[in-house]
Amino acid sequence: MMVFSRAAARPVRRAALCLLIFAGAAQAGTGPLGAPEHKLKAAYLYRVATFVDWPDAAFARAGSPLLVGVAGNDALAIEAAQFMTGRLVHGRPLAVRRVDPRALPPGLHVLYAAASPARGRLLAAVRSQPVLTVCDGAPEPGCVVGLVADGDRLRLRIDRLEAMAAQLRISARLLALATW
Repeated sequence: MMVFSRAAARPVRRAALCLLIFAGAAQAGTGPLGAPEHKLKAAYLYRVATFVDWPDAAFARAGSPLLVGVAGNDALAIEAAQFMTGRLVHGRPLAVRRVDPRALPPGLHVLYAAASPARGRLLAAVRSQPVLTVCDGAPEPGCVVGLVADGDRLRLRIDRLEAMAAQLRISARLLALATW
């Protein structure tokens, strides 16, 4: 019988956490990231949200949904809505909205901002509010999580200072998976 120490179990836990993040993302289709990029990003948006805690004041009431906004990528908005239907984050149902860069809907909890000339304005509009901002590439001012393509993988980069400014608590388990 083999006995494993806690230190020896950490890589196994990290690998299991990675599998949880990728579960549901590797559906049929091919692309540089192994699955259609919008499918993978939709799964990441959901999985990352499960490792984030928002302040109670971010929600109008106890049963309010977690509102996910997608700006600049309609295919991702459609895929995220399909992927997140019927799923919960911290007991809250998810609602996905396409975001017009000129008019942010009130009450957003997650904002994915695709690369565009309007991204800086969108990030500035929600900066220091309890909104988990997600961007392609390394995090820039106002962005908490960057999704960075690394060959056939998608890696997370997390800006802890932006998360603190947004009053978000990110699980140490997710922080351990992020690259710096």
